[in-house]
Amino acid sequence: MKKALTLVLLVFLLGAKQAECAGSRSAGSAGSGPIEISAVLQLNPEIQLEGNPLIRLIEEDLNIRLKIEAPPQNGYGDRVKMLVSTGLMPDLVHYGADIFATQWAEEGLLLDLTDRIAQYPNLAANISKEQYGDCVFLPDGKIYGIPRPNSYDKFGFVINKKWLDNLGLKPPRTVAEFVEVCRAFTFNDPDRNGRNDTYGVSLNAQQSSLDSGIWHLQNDFFSMAYNISSWHHGMPDVDGSAKLRPLKSRYPDYMRQLRAMYEEGIIDREFITHNASENYDKIAQGRVGIVGASQSNYTTNLLERYSMNLDDFIYCPPLVLNSGNKPVYAVPPSNWMAYYVKAGSSPEKQDAVLRLLNWANGEKGFIAMQLGLAGADYTSYNINTRTVVRTSAQAQAAQRVTSNMFGFAHAYQGLPALQGGSTAAQIAKWQAEAGAAEAAALKCYFGFTKMLDRIGTEFPDQVSALNSLEVRYITGEVPYQQLETYIKNVYAPATAGIARELSDYMTANPPRFVN
Repeated sequence: MKKALTLVLLVFLLGAKQAECAGSRSAGSAGSGPIEISAVLQLNPEIQLEGNPLIRLIEEDLNIRLKIEAPPQNGYGDRVKMLVSTGLMPDLVHYGADIFATQWAEEGLLLDLTDRIAQYPNLAANISKEQYGDCVFLPDGKIYGIPRPNSYDKFGFVINKKWLDNLGLKPPRTVAEFVEVCRAFTFNDPDRNGRNDTYGVSLNAQQSSLDSGIWHLQNDFFSMAYNISSWHHGMPDVDGSAKLRPLKSRYPDYMRQLRAMYEEGIIDREFITHNASENYDKIAQGRVGIVGASQSNYTTNLLERYSMNLDDFIYCPPLVLNSGNKPVYAVPPSNWMAYYVKAGSSPEKQDAVLRLLNWANGEKGFIAMQLGLAGADYTSYNINTRTVVRTSAQAQAAQRVTSNMFGFAHAYQGLPALQGGSTAAQIAKWQAEAGAAEAAALKCYFGFTKMLDRIGTEFPDQVSALNSLEVRYITGEVPYQQLETYIKNVYAPATAGIARELSDYMTANPPRFVN
């Protein structure tokens, strides 16, 4: 099945260039009225659907009239499930790739899109093979949805440059240098206030109810030095094999290093109990010197959000163990749910839905759906630099027209519509630092390892016990031998079947390394 899955996912790529004209074929004969398609979409409440200029643009460009239902966000999923279960499924549905979507595929409610994707060239060009893997639900290996592509994200770290300068230090590249900088940031009064009130680094909060603060995407800047991506298990081990996280070769080294830093007191010990963005609060308050951060949005989500001085902080790529190694970004596919086409809709409506998604995954449709209309909602836009010129009035007007939730694609050619920040200074800083990190790092692309989602549901007690032991080891309550024995005697045997599925999948769908 895994080999079949790989072949199926390549169909749309192999046939895309042969079908460049098909994606823009006419919706009907000359003079015919627009094809109406019903859709249930998750939208921001500010958007006004009546008289919406984007909906008019879609009708003018594609001869498609959208009839949209936009349920409240807090009840959106329940409304979709009710519509589908009662036979009222619209032509186009925006929903997650979960067990309900799997059930709908099993029941024949979702259109098989495997051989159709190549007929709509932007659906092949703008959505990767790995992203389509999220919409393969059944052993037949067929594709039952069009992912809503999100930008690839990469996690490095932000460090207080002013503290580095005060102590005569440089940004760390290796784990050993990182430990030394954390030690200096903790004990050498980096802010020159004469008080012992700083820590080297703070990690982020738990990412789910079954994960501790040890494992979070923001912590990848550290764990990736050990070939461990905190939340994405598709990152191969040092020998290239696929293993569950606690079975990886350098897992003991990573855990012991965390434990040593915790014991020495050079890591913010409160990170274990974080439940939101407390680590960001602390670097903004001058209490810690290093936090993990997304390369894509550290200028907006951290520096701009907290009104931090741009010159006092710099972004760096992930750490490495040895100075001769290249830092590695784990780059799993990222989707914002998916779009499903009703199997029972007429061929004309099915084609209209796919033409709409094809348009939205192309340059013109992507810009319109993300930013609105030129003149009314922005003055100018440069897709090469992902920067926009607009007034505050235009930005406010755009909120009533569209949003990243309305856009049928949240990324074009792997990037969001806007990057770098809201000011010229922020954008210049982002371009220099993110560009340098990108050039320095090796990127590892891999597919959705969906079989691992079952670990938390099938073995909740084992996962909970493992995470409890990990935290208790880091905090010094139990010896490493107790954690190691549990992994060997309980966790590994219980999850052996899923581990084999992961290995088989990664063998059939090997990761791609890109400089």
